[in-house]
Amino acid sequence: MNLYNKFLLVILHFVIITLLFVAAKDDNGFCDKSGKHCKPGSGEKFLMYDVNPPEGFNLRRDVYMRFAIMLNETQKMGKKLNWRLVLPPWYRLYHWKSGAQNKPLPWHKFFDVNSLKTYVPVIELQEVISNSITPLKIDRLYVLQNYENAFEDGVFHDKWTITDNCKYDGYFWGYNNITVKETVCVNFQGKISKLWELISMHPKDKYVMFSHGEIPLHISYGTKTYWDCRKSMKFNTGLVKTAKNFILQFLDCKIEKCTTYLSVHWRRRDFAYSRGKDVPTLQGTAKQIDQIVKDNVPDIKTIFIATDASETEVKTLENDLKELGYKVHFYIPSKKELDMYKDGGVAIIDQIICSHAAFFVGTYDSTFTFRIQEEREILGFPSSTTFNRLCPDKGKCEKPSKWTIVH
Repeated sequence: MNLYNKFLLVILHFVIITLLFVAAKDDNGFCDKSGKHCKPGSGEKFLMYDVNPPEGFNLRRDVYMRFAIMLNETQKMGKKLNWRLVLPPWYRLYHWKSGAQNKPLPWHKFFDVNSLKTYVPVIELQEVISNSITPLKIDRLYVLQNYENAFEDGVFHDKWTITDNCKYDGYFWGYNNITVKETVCVNFQGKISKLWELISMHPKDKYVMFSHGEIPLHISYGTKTYWDCRKSMKFNTGLVKTAKNFILQFLDCKIEKCTTYLSVHWRRRDFAYSRGKDVPTLQGTAKQIDQIVKDNVPDIKTIFIATDASETEVKTLENDLKELGYKVHFYIPSKKELDMYKDGGVAIIDQIICSHAAFFVGTYDSTFTFRIQEEREILGFPSSTTFNRLCPDKGKCEKPSKWTIVH
């Protein structure tokens, strides 16, 4: 072999070694130290889930936390480091009425995804689809169902059973290029960490999805772990800016903990007829708000209201409060803002404005109210100004549970 051929052989050997090294590196994928920027690799696995279609925006936020905490807790033990949690797009939510239903909306429309990544490795579904050479095939779809009898022998046990009786009632967020290799029906109850038992039966699966992700329960609700995850759920900066501009312009406040207004989450629509015993009548709402102000913040005469009430109900409450001497404000998006922010963004702006008020009054057992209370806990408001509710005109008024922050 002459010198030229030897030289070519050395070069070829070097190229092969380099390619193998790059392939091995890409096979595992990697993240930078902050966890914000992850490079997908073929060795990564993707954990996907969806939620019962009728469930609302704020319950879905809580389901995200259950999956995020499950993955975070496992990774802290040095296990399953190659899993990424796929963020399910927002699509066809029942309460969204503006027509923002025609295409799936990514999480970055509403949340700071880089902040989410500081807690757990997440990735938008569209990014997963874009990185897939062929149409996305989910290796195994687990359709979770509740047991008919949750309390076997009078005791609630964490358990699951594979069955053959189920039907997937989702629609893969409007994507027509997602298919499933195998669907598995599972009766499930208990903590979400037991899902790993199902996943471990098929260790070669790369794409695993759970339908009805709302069925598994939190691992550690209300603990420091819960609050660490919750604090990472920062909102899209554009939504924050819009909310703070509104607070400055209409509510005369430019500090984090405002002293100039009281905020109310006044849930109507379905609550007015399905939970009438837990909420005030339209006629009684203004009187109750007036009494709450007099009892707690008598110097405040400005009220911000976040509500799903009809236009007629809103006008009636506004007039009633004005007659009592209050300035009343609602965040009403322009058509341009609604097109830009969608229903979810408008809801978040409402929540941000409520979160910064001197005093907050919510609606009993509403997840919208729960999320505002959490924001106020993160901001550091006294609990006495946060865990308050509108009561029915007559009868019992159970005090709201206080889930205070744990540092």
